[in-house]
Amino acid sequence: MKNHAWKKIEQYYGIVFPSDYLNFLQKVEQHGYNFVENGDVTDWEIRFSELDERFIETNRSLVDEVNPDPKRLIPFAWSVSSGNNYLFDYRTNLSCPAVVLMDHEEAMVREDAESESETLEEAQELMEQNVRKAADNFAEFAARLQPYTAE
Repeated sequence: MKNHAWKKIEQYYGIVFPSDYLNFLQKVEQHGYNFVENGDVTDWEIRFSELDERFIETNRSLVDEVNPDPKRLIPFAWSVSSGNNYLFDYRTNLSCPAVVLMDHEEAMVREDAESESETLEEAQELMEQNVRKAADNFAEFAARLQPYTAE
């Protein structure tokens, strides 16, 4: 993080990134990681989004159409192998967001959710199924990462 574009990102979303996340980004190179759940690797080659001037537009074009709350669920990493996205969930805790997983294969786009529902509330309920909690916070998420090695 050579610039302070992350401050503009925080301002745009009305959030503050967790300090342990910002510290993590300063210490790591742009390599991939495996994510471990219950002792098994469940996602491979996870990479972290660069906090640069393209961050907001990239999220708008690649993630927002399947994101149930684009202003409170902020993508910060993705899996090269699966296309899954990892997002900070600011909906219930602004100071210590949980980390949620959006499964690329299972995610429903907003247009489909609205066409399959009778009300906007029902469509939103369908959209909520696009994410599931992966970790209570970034520190827990980071502790479950292992360096990715191509085999």
